[in-house]
Parts: sequence; C-alpha cells; structure tokens
Amino acid sequence: MSNSDSENVDALRLVDQSVEPIKQVTGFAKHHRIPTTHNAGDQRFVVDLTFDEIDNDLQATFRSLRQAYGLKRKEIQVHGPDDGMGVITTPFFNYEYHASQAEDDPGTVIWKRLITSIIEPARIFAGPFEEVFGQRFNEMEIAIKDALDLESIVDHIEDCEPASLSIDYDKDLTWCEIQTAESGMTIVIKPDSLQIVSRKEISPKNLLNAFLKVQQDFIATMNLTGIPFLAQ
Repeated sequence: MSNSDSENVDALRLVDQSVEPIKQVTGFAKHHRIPTTHNAGDQRFVVDLTFDEIDNDLQATFRSLRQAYGLKRKEIQVHGPDDGMGVITTPFFNYEYHASQAEDDPGTVIWKRLITSIIEPARIFAGPFEEVFGQRFNEMEIAIKDALDLESIVDHIEDCEPASLSIDYDKDLTWCEIQTAESGMTIVIKPDSLQIVSRKEISPKNLLNAFLKVQQDFIATMNLTGIPFLAQ
C-alpha cells in the first residue's frame, strides 16, 4: 500500500468466527463440567481444553503456508499456543487463531481466525491464499484514520433510494448498517471503522470488490483512499 498522506485506511484484517458448545470441543471428557460462570478458573479451563486443537491447526496451517508460498524457515515463525491463541508470522501477513469462553454464554467457545498485519495485500487478494484458506474468511474489518461522516452517507443513500440496498441506523447515528440484495453483503459503518460481512462463502478479493462496487455506486462520500489498491 502506498504511504501517501491522503490514505485514510489505517488497517485491514480478515475475520472468520464461529461458536461451539464446550461439550463438543475435542478433548472434553465425561468428568469435565460445562461452565456456568465466566471467571478466571473457567477461562483457564477453556484455554487448556482448546490447546490441542489450536496446536493442530497451527501445524497444518504452517505446513500449507510454507508450501504454498515457498517460504524458508527464517521467513515463517509459529508462536503458541499460548493463553488460548496462536500466531503464524510470514513476510506478507500474520495468521492468528483464538479460542475464548463466551462471556454471555459460559458454556460456549468462540473460535476466531484472523489475517492481520497485512504487508503485501497482493499475497491475499491474488496468488495462493485460497489454496491455503479457501473461502474461509467472509468478514473484512477496516479501521479508518479520519472519522467518517455517517450523516452524509445515510442522506446520500436515502436520497438515491436504491432498490438493491436497505439501510438501518440508530437514533444518535453512531452506526449505520447497509444490506445489499445483489451481493448478499452487510456493511456496518461506524465513524472509525467498517465491517463487511458476506452471507455466503466468498474469496477475499471478491468480498472487497463487492464492497468497492457499493462504495462507488452509492457511498462515494466516504474518504477511503488506499482501499482500491488492495483489489488490484
């Protein structure tokens, strides 16, 4: 990504999140109890319970990344599992795998995979990324440097009255949510961030391009310089 001062994209990451009952996690035994509280002991139990699954995932992902990108030993490192997470660092991006106990449902584990610290976007939006991860990541989060003008965005979309979009927002306009019928996407906009979620399996490149089309057609008022480069 260019280092131009005009760019307003602070950070971009890909997310894949799922939930699973603790009793279904590999390693849960008959003598284990399902937590009903969310305290330090319960959280430690979840960390210990998910250790092997995270370790196995790191091993498989390490092998796949090394082979797909032709990485040398010095170019790829694995950290963890430690405290419910593991990280694989590469010259292009980092892969993270987290497991945590859900605060609002203590008997549930939240699994979250992330692609962070993206240095070379072309290695994700083109190339062998899908060989390793398929279309696993159906959510994209973009951090924004300069606050977005939600009022202008909402007014523009409502004035256009596009049949392919629906929009919702709270009374104080701290967020707005755009639903697209054509691409099956949800775009949640806050002053300092965007969250783009596909309701179907999709590659990172197609997820980004679908969002860029909505931006170009209906919400060009957003200062999102820097993003179009990623789709090239």
